[in-house]
This record gives sequence, C-alpha cells and structure tokens, in this order.
Amino acid sequence: MSDLIYDNSDATARWVADGLRLEPDELSSGFSFAIRHNNKIIGGITFSGYVPDDSAWISIYTTDKHWCTKICLKQIFGVAFNALKCRRLNALICSDNHASISLATRCGFVIEGKMRKYYSTGQDALVLGMLASECKFINHQTTGENHV
Repeated sequence: MSDLIYDNSDATARWVADGLRLEPDELSSGFSFAIRHNNKIIGGITFSGYVPDDSAWISIYTTDKHWCTKICLKQIFGVAFNALKCRRLNALICSDNHASISLATRCGFVIEGKMRKYYSTGQDALVLGMLASECKFINHQTTGENHV
C-alpha cells in the first residue's frame, strides 16, 4: 500500500527536482510529499506555483512503479482539490516520456499544448491540465457524485 507523507523540509522537493533534472530551487516553494510503499520511500510529489483557491503545478518522480495505487491517487488529488482548493492542476511532461503521458491521461489530465524545445536537451514539453470537476479520484460534493 502506498501513502503520502508531508515534508516541510524541502528534501523531497530537491529529490524530485534532481530526479526530473530540474534546478534544485524550481520545486522548493510549494508543498511536498514523500511516497511511501511498504515502509520505504519510493518517490515524491510536489505542488509548486500554488495560487490559493486557483491552481498548482504537480511534479512526480518515483523509483518504483508500485507507487501508483488508487489510494495514493485519491490522496494526491484530495490534497490538490480538497485541501488546497485548486480548481485545476497543471503538469509539464517531456513529449518523449510516453509512460508518464499515458498515466496522466488515464488519470484524467488533458493535453492542452506543447512547448517546443522547452528542455535544455531540445525536447518538447507537453502541457497538461485537469479541472477539479473532471477528477475521478475525489468526491464531487456539489453533485453528490463519487466517480471511483
């Protein structure tokens, strides 16, 4: 079983940034959570660029595919849409990262655009977004629906 552990030390944000080959301070000004599976830290999630009651950018880096459980996804999206009250989540994914693009779209993210030659390697980045009203991992209290 995977679960999230809040980290206010920026250690997780730095680890995620390093794993995604970002500058160390790119993710440090947000909320970070370590992903624990069988009592071992196997990944991290950051919500950066947070605008209260509006939006945040999500970044995920893991070393083990077992992080992605329904319970963990409910926790992730619950933090974003219920605790932080985001109306949308944004993500950037390298256009060559087919596994991450597939996972994100299966979770409900929509590809909204492309940033050409965004990365220093010359690779393009896809811009993805998910609205709170589209998220199938949270309770939609206004409609009484639970899509899971």
